[in-house]
Amino acid sequence: MKTILKLAVLALTGTAALALTGNALATPKLSIKQTTTSLTIKISQAQSDAQPARISIYVPSGYSINASPAPGTRIGATTGTVFSRDANIPLPLSGDVVAVPATTNAPGCDPVPHIAVWNLALSVAGQSINLPVHVDQLAGAEAALGAYKLVVCLGPDDVPVATPGRSPNGARLLDATFTVDNIFTVPAGQSIWKTITTPYAAGIGAPNAAATVETRAFVADGAVTLAKKVNASKRLVKFTGKVTQAGAAVAGARVSLLVNGKSAGFTARTNASGSFSIVLKKTGKKTTSTFQARTTVAERDITATGCASPTPGVPGGCVNATASTFTAVSGKITIRL
Repeated sequence: MKTILKLAVLALTGTAALALTGNALATPKLSIKQTTTSLTIKISQAQSDAQPARISIYVPSGYSINASPAPGTRIGATTGTVFSRDANIPLPLSGDVVAVPATTNAPGCDPVPHIAVWNLALSVAGQSINLPVHVDQLAGAEAALGAYKLVVCLGPDDVPVATPGRSPNGARLLDATFTVDNIFTVPAGQSIWKTITTPYAAGIGAPNAAATVETRAFVADGAVTLAKKVNASKRLVKFTGKVTQAGAAVAGARVSLLVNGKSAGFTARTNASGSFSIVLKKTGKKTTSTFQARTTVAERDITATGCASPTPGVPGGCVNATASTFTAVSGKITIRL
């Protein structure tokens, strides 16, 4: 495994040794959202981070990819932001994701056979840019990282304007999001996506292999439980529960209590163990009501735990890990009080 990854990094350029100094490790971020029919991948980084030369996104084992859409078929959409060195301003990008022949290849990027290629047909400041995403099925030692990988290569942004292969407008990636529909079959349970990113060295247009880093995205459904303890004489109900994702506690989650399926303004926050409690006092005549807990948890940074066991052979190690957003609703509890 270690040898395979090192070879993948060093194969980027024969001049990588020229770029071993002068660049701090970048801290990109990977985010994944999915439903049963669509999957969204987002890559983002700070403006101070170097332009990525090569981004390899490893699709976890358990997923399958539909490689059958005919060339020319629109399979999704993409949006994002770049910083234009030439204009000295951030610029939005947008476009379609279109299937193209699997023989399509970005020169010098990922020359192995592909099972599919998806073209990001982008528009940036009125300029059309085609950016291929190579889709490769993994085998051998590299298959320990996942079932497939998606590979994108970008041009350097900080070389002179006339330099061949320079990114359009001297554009440096800030964030890019693309969603594809009816392409991925999503497995049950938790999945861990991994991205290995090699940036350019400053000013020379050569990849900096020594600054290669790993980022991760943990994708799993979440859950919220609800239990009750009733004091009939005082007409009090104490609701308790816990919010978890892939079995791990989620701290700081906002939980709403639904009464007869509607929000009634009763909320709580989970503590460090993912637990919460809400106490209600009933007044007026006795009624029968149904209660549920509901929570929507935003994407969270879990770098401390998510990067605890980095992939061997990545020089910069694992620098960022996220946990996916989720919404969960508990089972119903009926009380007459």
